[in-house]
Amino acid sequence: MITQILFGENGFGVLTLIFLLPILAALPTWFIGRVREGLARYLALLVSLITFAIAILVWMMYDNNPLLPSSLHVGHAASGEWVLVENIQWIKSLGMSYSLGIDGLSLPLVLLSGFVFFIAILASFKDIHEREPAYYAMILLLETGVMGTFLATDFVIFYVAWELVLVPMFFLIGIWGGPRREYAAIYFFIYTHVASMVMLLGIIGIWLESAKYTDSGMGTFSFSELTGISQQFGNGAFVLLIFLALLFGFIVKVPSVPFHTWLPLAHVEAPTPGSMILAGLLLKMGGYGLMRMSGWFLPDALTEFAWLVAIIGIVSLLYGAWVALRQVDMKSLVAYSSVGHMGIVLLGVATQTQEGFAGAQYMQIAHGIISPLLFFLAGTIGHSAHTRDIPKLRGFAKNMPITAAVLVFASFASAGLPGLAGFWSELLVFVALFKWAQILAFIGIFGIVFTAAYYLWMLQRTVFGDKNPELAHAHDVSHWSQYAVLGLLSLFTLVLGLFPDWLLKLMTEATAFFASQF
Repeated sequence: MITQILFGENGFGVLTLIFLLPILAALPTWFIGRVREGLARYLALLVSLITFAIAILVWMMYDNNPLLPSSLHVGHAASGEWVLVENIQWIKSLGMSYSLGIDGLSLPLVLLSGFVFFIAILASFKDIHEREPAYYAMILLLETGVMGTFLATDFVIFYVAWELVLVPMFFLIGIWGGPRREYAAIYFFIYTHVASMVMLLGIIGIWLESAKYTDSGMGTFSFSELTGISQQFGNGAFVLLIFLALLFGFIVKVPSVPFHTWLPLAHVEAPTPGSMILAGLLLKMGGYGLMRMSGWFLPDALTEFAWLVAIIGIVSLLYGAWVALRQVDMKSLVAYSSVGHMGIVLLGVATQTQEGFAGAQYMQIAHGIISPLLFFLAGTIGHSAHTRDIPKLRGFAKNMPITAAVLVFASFASAGLPGLAGFWSELLVFVALFKWAQILAFIGIFGIVFTAAYYLWMLQRTVFGDKNPELAHAHDVSHWSQYAVLGLLSLFTLVLGLFPDWLLKLMTEATAFFASQF
């Protein structure tokens, strides 16, 4: 009985619980928060913790953890397949179904999502005091959208979850954001929604193309069915147009140059927990979509356009790093660093190799932990010092030694210092890049150098030097939730740096399948 419930064969199961629990709890969270002030935050924290705990249970089942009874072991998904599949026909005439599943590509991102949402809610305790019930309800609604994107094994569910994310993030920026919050929210929504519409055209194109190769002559949105027939798609003109439409939707979400302009504005104006979720998870939706689409459904099209993906990646890496050097606002600097780091993801995918793909996915996870830490630090410093301007923060370490120490640690991690999370992704991607296109690898090295440069530039002008007299009021972290956020994010940054093998082993089947397609 327990196994059937967890497996969810031909019905709802544990993945549905991860997907729908946050949205089902959103309205009760809002209502309870309205009735009893302050309860919304604790209910949202509890729901996020339960969701994260279920994700850990799924990981233990997937990894055949000896702490679980053998009846709950499901093992790694075979190449190109999913486990714990939940599939219910929805609209049979159009080939749509409610379908969820996990594999070595999606599971790490589900774990990351559960962790980051839990941390973001903790980070909200100190800073969010207005309209708390609505705020935490929006956070939970956002969690459902993110989880659904990574769990879906049907393009319709994938797209619904993808679009759902826009609504709560729009309100999080527009209501709880900074002085230009309304403009930033509208700009974010329009930019990403238009990209989603173009992506929808690509999804419809896949459905039309798949009809040529199914036994019934009807198109399908099913990931598993598409994986089985995608090798027959080839690289005709229509398939290449499908690829470009999907690519546009994904690189806007990543975001990549020149479609990155919504990101710095959204980051600067979003509340600190919103920036943590935006950088830690929403950008990863674009990277995940690109990996899934190029490796599982349109590998021949990726081979045709690998040069384009690589150029976009190298330009994003160099441009993001170069512009970050010119930033005055600490949050803006971290935002542009995300543009550069996500460029590494595109470079890894473009190499069409197992090492490159593994490095790209490792960057997704490592950046998903380091960037929330950096945005939390920027928000904490801004709240305490009443400014995020780097020149005005000179010598702030004298008043905020713990915050300053963690800022140095997080900056080195983001710059790719060996022993910390950011190192392994850069190593794997550049190993693959040297095999695939040495000239791009040599050019890309400058991006890594610039990354170290802007972090050292920032640290030199903030942590060190004589204290700015205007910072006499600044104080270090003091709330238990702030210590918890800094401690947990720092811990996992170190764990991913010292023990990379557990994550690489989790992705083995997915990375091998990706490489086998080319």
